[in-house]
Amino acid sequence: MILKNRNKPSEIFQLESLIQRTPTVHPQYLYWTEKLRRITAGYHGELRVDSLWHEIDLPLPHYFIHDLFIQKENSSHQIDSILITSRFVLALEIKSISGLLNFDPQLRQFSRTNKDGSIDGMNNPDDQLRRHEKWMERFLSDQRIKLPVIGAIVFTYPSSVVQSRAGNRIMIQASGMPHLMEQLLEKHPLEILSKKKTESLAHKLLELCSIKPLAPLGLSSSFMKGILCPCCSVLPLKYRRGNWRCETCAHRDPIAHLTALAQYRTLVKTTISNREFRDFTGIHSSTTASKLLKSTNMPFSGSYKDRIYSIPELIGGAESN
Repeated sequence: MILKNRNKPSEIFQLESLIQRTPTVHPQYLYWTEKLRRITAGYHGELRVDSLWHEIDLPLPHYFIHDLFIQKENSSHQIDSILITSRFVLALEIKSISGLLNFDPQLRQFSRTNKDGSIDGMNNPDDQLRRHEKWMERFLSDQRIKLPVIGAIVFTYPSSVVQSRAGNRIMIQASGMPHLMEQLLEKHPLEILSKKKTESLAHKLLELCSIKPLAPLGLSSSFMKGILCPCCSVLPLKYRRGNWRCETCAHRDPIAHLTALAQYRTLVKTTISNREFRDFTGIHSSTTASKLLKSTNMPFSGSYKDRIYSIPELIGGAESN
């Protein structure tokens, strides 16, 4: 049973919005584009692993929590997938990395050798899993539950070739997930928890999950404001007679400002005033801006002149997370 599905990372919408509003000559444009590519590839790889579970028969009480984020006072844990069963807990670190991969167990270093011979140093997924395993073991101890905690690194690209391993760490290609589960079920044949206790444990873990906050981007003066045309990406659209109009492709859209508000939320801040809305969209009339803001039904505080609107995560169906 899936208790938490995997959501599209909010960083994807944030970076897509930023790239749409940044000149290609900006010194960080290529960096942001590459970061978007990596995050998107990672998300799609995680989805591929998620789909494999439908092909695996698990004849025991079990619960999935995908993309578990736990915020602690001075640190956090982000676990790609957790499988809670009546026999063991399995934590997955899913990696979409191509190339020749090397783990150095003494230096605790992880690197990739590319086709051109260049080497990239990366965060060590073995160390990431060790942190998650220790936290999970403490969590189970607090619940007075003794379940084995197992961590596995799953590579989603067939072009991922591991040259040197990280000790005894379980590392497999995504296609090997069914075989891994067969091995784990054979190694752990005893039912430690009842179905009721397994479910209770999974829900207690889910209660700790929170939303990962977006990191501020520090927008520069070259950041382009305005309403973006959804058809030809021209910026800005003009608002006339109840529609946002594109002078390039003649597209008309009465609610294009909703997507702009979603982008404002992820790029600038989660609240907006009438003046800020006019500055961002290019509307000159305070009355028109007030009418559009009221039509969104966003919650607000303050009197008419100093009203501040709170932009929700999903504004009018626009994807902001």
